[in-house]
Parts: sequence; C-alpha cells; structure tokens
Amino acid sequence: MKNLIALLLFLGAPALIYGQVGREVSGTIKDSTGNSVIAATVKLISSKDSLFTRTDVDGKFVFRNVQSSQFLLSVTSLGYRGFNQRYLFKNATSPLKLDPITLKSQSNLLNEVIVSGTAPVTIKEDTVEYRASDYPVRENSVVEDVIKKLPGVEVDKDGNVTTQGKSITRVRVNGKDFFDGDLKTATQNLPAEIIEKIQIVDDYGDQANASGIRDSDPDKILNITISPNRNKGVIANVIAGGGGDARSGTNTNVQNDGRYQLSGMVQLMDNDRQLSGLINLNNTNASLFDFAGGGNQRGGRFRSGGVGGGGGSGITDTKAGGLNFRDELSKKVSIYGSYSIQNRNTDTYQNSLTQTSGRDTTFSVSNSSIRNSNSINNSHRLNFNLEYKIDSLNYLKVSPSFNYNSTNSDSYNTSVIMERSKQDQNTQSLSDSRSPAIGGDLLYNHRFVKRGRNLSVSFSVNNSNTKNDQDAEDEFRFYNREDLNLYTDSVSNRRIYTNNERFNTETNVTYSEPIGIYSRIDLSYNYNRSSYDNSRITELDGSGGYVPVDSLSNVFDYSFTTNRFGLSYRYDREKLYNFSVGVSAQPSLLEGYSESNDVGVRRKNFNFFPNARFVYNFAKSRSLNINYSGRSSEPSYNQIQPVVDLSNPQRPIVGNPDLKSAFNQTISIRYNNFDPAAGTFFIVGLGGNIINDRITSNLVRYQLPVITATGTSYNLIQETQYLNVDGYYAANGFYSWSKPFSERKYTLRLNGSANYTNDVSYNDNLKNIGKTWSLSQGLRMQINPNENIDITPGTSYRHSWVNYSLPTNFDTKNTTWTLDLNARIYFLKTFIFGFDGSKNINKGYSSSITSNPFIINTYLEKQFFNRRGRLRFQGYDLLNEARNVTASTSESGTYMESSTNRLTRYFMFSFAYRLNRFGGVNQSDRGPGGRDGERRREGGFRPEGGPPGGF
Repeated sequence: MKNLIALLLFLGAPALIYGQVGREVSGTIKDSTGNSVIAATVKLISSKDSLFTRTDVDGKFVFRNVQSSQFLLSVTSLGYRGFNQRYLFKNATSPLKLDPITLKSQSNLLNEVIVSGTAPVTIKEDTVEYRASDYPVRENSVVEDVIKKLPGVEVDKDGNVTTQGKSITRVRVNGKDFFDGDLKTATQNLPAEIIEKIQIVDDYGDQANASGIRDSDPDKILNITISPNRNKGVIANVIAGGGGDARSGTNTNVQNDGRYQLSGMVQLMDNDRQLSGLINLNNTNASLFDFAGGGNQRGGRFRSGGVGGGGGSGITDTKAGGLNFRDELSKKVSIYGSYSIQNRNTDTYQNSLTQTSGRDTTFSVSNSSIRNSNSINNSHRLNFNLEYKIDSLNYLKVSPSFNYNSTNSDSYNTSVIMERSKQDQNTQSLSDSRSPAIGGDLLYNHRFVKRGRNLSVSFSVNNSNTKNDQDAEDEFRFYNREDLNLYTDSVSNRRIYTNNERFNTETNVTYSEPIGIYSRIDLSYNYNRSSYDNSRITELDGSGGYVPVDSLSNVFDYSFTTNRFGLSYRYDREKLYNFSVGVSAQPSLLEGYSESNDVGVRRKNFNFFPNARFVYNFAKSRSLNINYSGRSSEPSYNQIQPVVDLSNPQRPIVGNPDLKSAFNQTISIRYNNFDPAAGTFFIVGLGGNIINDRITSNLVRYQLPVITATGTSYNLIQETQYLNVDGYYAANGFYSWSKPFSERKYTLRLNGSANYTNDVSYNDNLKNIGKTWSLSQGLRMQINPNENIDITPGTSYRHSWVNYSLPTNFDTKNTTWTLDLNARIYFLKTFIFGFDGSKNINKGYSSSITSNPFIINTYLEKQFFNRRGRLRFQGYDLLNEARNVTASTSESGTYMESSTNRLTRYFMFSFAYRLNRFGGVNQSDRGPGGRDGERRREGGFRPEGGPPGGF
C-alpha cells in the first residue's frame, strides 16, 4: 500500500507543483509574408511581472510562471515596426496561447554593415537540424559534400554516414523515401544547391510518428529538405569516361583491363510533383543502389580519405538504373515510390587466416585459405506508398513492395588446416539462388476530438522464398603426423537443394488516453508470427550416380509467435521535458516439426520487462535523452534445424530444436550541446545491453579415422552446435566535438569511442568467456582560408584486443593508424587540382596478409561552359597498393583475418555536363557561386568510379 501511495505521489507531483505557480503564456511572431521572425525581443510587463525573452527559429516565444492576468506585451525586431498591446484575461493557471502576432516591415537607410557569424544548430527532441547555407561548398557539389562539414557527422571513404555512434540507415527527401531510402543514391546524386536543411532524425517508424508512442529502438535516418525556390525546375547530369589500368594484368582475374563509366541523372520537379531517373554503367566498382535494404550500400566507389582505389571488395562490372516518383494528387492524397534494377558481375580473390582456441594450446586450430570466386547478381526492387489524409482526424497509409534477387556463383577454395597434424581441402562449388519477396504495410491513425486521445492500428504481411541449388566437389589430402608427408587423399561430390519460405504477419494497436493537461496513459498490443517452410535435400555421388541421403536431408517447418502487451504513463511539458515509464509482458511460442526425422519441438517463454524514456531540453541547443527497452528475438533456421548441414564437410552445423528465444535489454544516454555564439558542437553518449538466454555456439572438434592399406590417419572435423547461455553484457561510449575558427575558415573536429563486450561461448563443451575491448580516436581539420584553397588533413587511431578464458596460441591485439590528406586547389579561375592521400599502418596482423597501403589519387580538371561542363584527367592508386584487410573475433574464440583484392591503379579521362534550371532560371544566370551570388565551396574528391553526382 505504501508503495502504491508513493507511486501516485510521484506521478502527481508535476501537477501539484504546477498548481502552485502562475500560468504559461506563449505565442508566435510572423511577418506580413507569413515567415517566422527569429530573435525578436518580447517583453511582458504587469504589476507582478517583468519578463523578457526572444523568439526561436520558428518565431515562437514562451513565458512561464506569469502571475498576473493583465499585462502589456511589446515586441521589437530590426527591420519591423514595434508592436504593443495590452491583454486582459480571467484569473487562472491554465496555459494561455495568444493569437499570432504580425509585424509590419519598416525600412531604414543605414550605412553598409558586414555581418558575420555562425547560425545555431537546432536540436529538437529526436532531431538535430542543420541549415545548409551555414556550411558552404563550391558550385556543382552534391549533398554528401555538405554532410562532410556537419558537426557530429562522419562520412567514410565509401560514403557511409555515421553520427552519435550509429550508422544512418535510410534517407528521405522532404519527408518521403528517396529510392526506397538508399542513402548514397541521394547523397551522391542530389546537388547541394537545392538543400535548405539537413536533419538527423531518431525514427521510431511510421506508427510511432503518427501516435507518439515510442516503444522500440530508433533508427538513424537522414532527411533532406529542398529550398522552396529550388523545388521547381530540372536537374540534369551526365558523365562519360574511359581509360585503362596502368599496365596489363594490374587487376588480377580481369580479362579486360579497360575502364569505362557512363552515368546520368534527370530530376523533374514541380513542387510536390517530382520524377527522377538514374542510370549507371561502369566497371569501376560503383554501385548505384543497395538491394540489401535500409540504404546501407555495401559497394561504392573510392571516397575521400579512403584506403584503396575503386572502392569495395573484388572487381565489379555494374549496370543499374531506376525511377523515383512522388505526386500530390490532391490536398488529401499523395503517392510516392520507386523501381530499381541492377546487374553486378564480381570477381573476388581472398586470402584468409582463421585460428581457434581449444582445451589448451596443443589443440588450437589454424586454417589458412585462398578463395577465388565469380558471382553474377540480378536485382529488382519495386515499392509504392499511398498516403490519404481522410480529414483532420483520420490518416491512412498503404505501402506494397516487391523484391527479386538471383545469383549465380562459381568459386574455388583451397585451405590448409593444422592441428597436431596437417590436412588440405580444395572445394569447387557452383550455386544458383533465387529470392523473390512480396509484402505490404497498412497504417490507420485516428485522433479523437478530445486533445491527446488517439487510436492507431498497423498491419503488415510479407512472404519471401529463397531457393538455392549447389553442386560442390571436395578434395581432401591427409598428411602423416610425424613427417607431414602425404598419407592419403579422398574426393567427395554432393548436391544440395535448399528451399526456405518465410511468411510473416504483424499487427500493432496503440491507444492513448489523456489524464490531464500534460499526462496520458498509453496502451499497446503487438502480435507477430513468422512461419517457415524449409527443406534441404542432399545427394551424394555414388557408383550409380547421385543418391539422396536421408541423414543429411531435412524437411523442417517451424514458427515463432509473440504477443506483447504494454502499459505506460507519459508526462509531456512540450519543449521543456517529457518522460514515460511503463511495463510490457511478452509471451512467446516456438514450435516446429521435422518431417524427415519425425521430431517435434514446442517451446514457450514469457518475458516481463519495464521500459522508460526521459528527455530534458535545457534549451534549443541542449538536450538530454535516456532510453531503456527490452525485446525477444527468435533463433534462425540453421540454429534450430535438428539435422547436420554439410555445406562444408569439414565444418558441419547441427541445430538445436530446444533453443529458447533470447531476451535483450538495452539502455542508452545521450547529451547534445551546441553553443551558437562560439559555433561549438558537442555530443556524448553512453549505452549498454544485457542478453539473457543468448543463442551462442559450441565448437566441437573431433577426428574421424581415415583407414587405408598403409595405415590410419585422421580427418579433423569442427562441428558447430548451438545452446542458450547467460552472462552476455556490453557497454559503449562515444563523443564528438567540433569548433570553427576565423569565420569558418578553419574547423577542428575530435571524435572517439570505447566499446567493451563480455561474451560467453563454448569450445569442446568448455565455457569460453571472451572480453573484448575496442578504442578509437580521430582528429580532423578543415582548412578553407579562401575560396581557392580547400585542405582537410586528418588522423585516426583504433586499437582492439580480446582476452579469452580458454588458452590461445595467437595474438588478439590489433592496432591501426590512419593518416590522410584531401586537398583541392583552384587556379586560373577554371582549373582545379585535386589530391587525396591515405596511409594505413597496421600492427598485430599475421605476416601472410599484413598490409600498410599508401594510397595516392589525383586529378586535374578544366571547367568550361560557365562551369557547367568539365574535362578531367585522373589517376587512382598511383602506387598500386590498395588492399582490403579486416580482422574479427567471434564469441567462440575464433580469430579471423582476411585480405581481399580491390580495383587498383588505373587512369581515366572523363567529360561531364550539368544543367540546372529552377523556376525558369538557368544556372548560368545566377551570380558567381551558384546560389544567387552566395559563395560556394566544393566538397570531397569526386572520382569517375561513382554514380552521377556533382563534379
């Protein structure tokens, strides 16, 4: 009872406190054109009050704790006539919102005044907003060049964007997905001069945006808003280029050493009606679209500050195109969507080393391998969205989608395995896979007449089917333990036919009921069911041809169903602070049946967890966010199927039908601060998570006897099993700081992070605890003393290490130093010299793949046709040292290094032309600098390996 009384007092405290103070008075100041008046001086004077404030970027002002019901309000702002008016209201403490106040213009002739300074970054509850005009770039730059200048945002060599310790997963233009959210499709193609604002948003999904109930972890998305005076017209780019490698055979496994690029973009804009078309044909490793979803493009060209020319792993020939559209059919109905198609032919050469700990160092396994592969991938993606604003209270959105992927691959892998003795494995594999997927989402939201009361319902259905046919041939050689001479060999041929079908349905219902001016109760229910119809048929080559093997085949169906019930209390003081606390209960059911083995599984689980969220806005430029949440996750098909997966005979996988769903609890804390006067931006964050019943692996090694006429040898098998364990937890922290000097001529940036993970796995049925640390620190300086010099030096450091409870005979410490320099020099008005250099220093890697590449790229460009056209000669990786080197550790105590080929040294001539017309005004008709006389500066290194962006 005492606890209940304490809870009621806690929830009611804000209302009690508010009842002891005066009322809140707010309003909006606009000019005669309807635009907000920023930084206007507002004074409130009465017999009990003498208050002063300024309007924010939206022209809004707020006075709190106003004691008198009669007061005089005066407003003044440079360039406007003063406003004075007396207000008389009844005595009360309820908030008072005044009618909008309109200021009339007043012209005064003044002497010339030069105003310089930095406009503030606007920090809202879930949004950090930047005004593009405060980050000038040179004419013909693209959106990515502006993003590189934003404080707290990092763009890597391949164009991926990270902020606040997380990756940007999607991109929108004016609030709508652009090419289904592909990040680099937008940032590397849209011109910088059309941007008004760039927003980094914590996105909780369409339903959360409509209902205001945020009960899941947000994604980081990028929203680009187009300037109203740039939202009507035509954008057209075309780039054509050709060249070749420095010498024949420079790029291994490539028959034709010639390089080519042909790409273009056209975007027609008529305010809310827009149509965009893209095409890209190249063999320079440039991927126009990311068909893996989420806008996280894995390919990409060489970017500024990178470690290798050509971008991406392997050498790829790409042909891609797409259309994106949006239209406002009426004031109530809008549609938008896109279609994308892509063909990729990739040749890859990879050298890797894998080391695994064991019961002691004697049982540690070392596996070195070399892999050659060729894959041909065809992808299609179609999505459509319809938004219907039925009336002021009802909203409907329908979003169907279709995706199709097919891949043909041919690979050859040779590996050497060492554990006491030695054995070789050579594998030749041919595979053909097809993955169609179709689905749709529906969202309906109803706002009741009563303020704060809301009902939201969403429903989604998705069906996908992956078919894969694989033909594999393995050749094994076993060596004598004593003298390592060849002992015997054997050959295994097999065919594997896999068919995995997934059908998912999800329903989510939320309801909000206000219980006061600032408070509300949120109720939620979520139903999610995923059913799987899977089959794996394995045939082995025998004397009579290929014969199905029941012990290696399986027809297995299973489903995972959750019902989540939520109850939370939310208190919201609009722009001051808000918090919510609640609880959720989630029963789950996992059931399946193997027709091949007549084995069934049925597992029930129940999770009960609190959730909390707190946001405090100290000011427009400072905020504190705290979030806590929990969620269950299901096992995968490979983890639960109760048969042996022999895709690799030396590394079989055995599922566990008794696996429980894992339960993950996450907390995050983030503090933002921007100093408008100094231009200093600072953000720091902490986070952590704990996983109960985490699904982990148990790597079991055993030796099968190989008997021949001359004796017996042994074949080392490393079998992966799965089980649930507790003891996993992780913590992380990050910070980012930047400060401009001398009117943005110089900007200093610092960023760093620290991560720690305590993981639990099993090796040979023995518990193995891995404690992983990762530290990073970066420093970068932007130097723009004038419009003709743009230099960006930088350095970064990363160090990681792992300590395992089981003994190892390999080093798990890795260090990488990176030094880079990006420079552009503009001379003789229409000439540009560009330089991009990067040096990596890697320590802790094995000698077989150690690489410390020094990458140099450069170009010389001549602009003409009033800077709308240009001719460029450029060279990539002049020292021919580009390589991809990665290192990773797994929870099972397995350490893996790999080195993959990249597109290296080549040269290219290219011609590009760009024509932009906005509202009937040609680009050449504007003043110098591109944005109606505003000085612009060009951003990053722009090689021809990429899609048609700025140049």
